[in-house]
Amino acid sequence: MNQKPVICLGCAFWDTIFKVDQIPGHGAKVLPERAVQAASGMATAAAATVARLGGNVELWARIGDDPTGDSFLRDLSSETVRIDRIRRIPGARTAFSTILVDSVGERLVVPYTDPSLDSDPSWLPLPEVAEAAAVLVDMRWLEGARVLLAEARRHGVPSILDADVAPPESLREMIGLADHVLFSEPALLSVAASASPREALVEVATTLGADVVGVTLGSAGALIWQRQAVEGSIYEFPTIPIRAVDTLNAGDVWHGTYAYGLANNWTLPETIQMANVAAAMKCEHFGGRLGSPRLPELLERSRAAT
Repeated sequence: MNQKPVICLGCAFWDTIFKVDQIPGHGAKVLPERAVQAASGMATAAAATVARLGGNVELWARIGDDPTGDSFLRDLSSETVRIDRIRRIPGARTAFSTILVDSVGERLVVPYTDPSLDSDPSWLPLPEVAEAAAVLVDMRWLEGARVLLAEARRHGVPSILDADVAPPESLREMIGLADHVLFSEPALLSVAASASPREALVEVATTLGADVVGVTLGSAGALIWQRQAVEGSIYEFPTIPIRAVDTLNAGDVWHGTYAYGLANNWTLPETIQMANVAAAMKCEHFGGRLGSPRLPELLERSRAAT
C-alpha cells in the first residue's frame, strides 16, 4: 500500500440528512424516519472514502471558525483524514446543507455557502505536493484547484478532477488542467454539443491533454476514454445491481475509490470496477458518505460480483 498521501481539495460542508417517505412537491411538514449529521462535500467525502479504504489522505479546504466547524473537524478526524490543512476563516460560517432522501434513494439538497469564506489559496502548503501519491480537486473552490493542479503537473503527480456541474466556462477551464477528468453526466453534457454521453465523451476527450476522461452514469456504470487506447475507443464498465436506499455522495465515493486505486497502482479497469462497486455499496445505506465501504468489504463484494 502506498503510504504517500492523497491530497483532496475543495468542498467542505456539514450535512443534516433526513430520511423521508417522499419529497413533497408543495409546502408541508414532513416527519423523517431517520436523521444523521456528517462532514461532507465532494472533496471531503472523497477524502473520507480514501481513509476508509486504508489510504493516507489529507483534506485541503476552508471552513468557518464556528461551532459547525468544530463538529466538521471532530467528525472527519474520526475517519483518520488529516485535518490540519483545513483553514478556519475568522468570522465566517462553515458551509452547511439540509438534505431530504426519499424511499427510493433520490434526494433534495439545499446547500448554503457563506460568501465570506475567503477564497485566497496563498496559504496552501504547495511544497508538500511533490511528495503526494495523487491529488483530487472538485469544482467548488476554483482558486485552490488551479494552483494545486498546476503544482501537481510541475512535479509529475497524477491529478484528478471531479468535474461535476458548474458554470460551463469554469468546467472548460478546469478540464484542461487535470490528468484524469471524471465527469458527472449533467456536467459532461453541459460542455458538449452531443446529447449522447458516449458521443459527448469522445467529443470532449479528444480536445484535452488528459490521460483518462470518463463519465459516471449512476446505475448504468461508467464510460471511459483512455489516451493510450485505440483512437476513439470508449470502454463501458457496468456496475452491480442493488436496491438503492440513498444515492447521496455516491459520485464522491466513486471518485475517492478512483483516487485510492490510482495512488496504489491498480490497473485502470480494476480501478473503475472497484469505484463502481464502492459507489453501489454506498447507495445501499442511508447517511450519505457514511455508507462508503472499507477495503475488505469492497474486495469481498467485488469478488462476489465477478
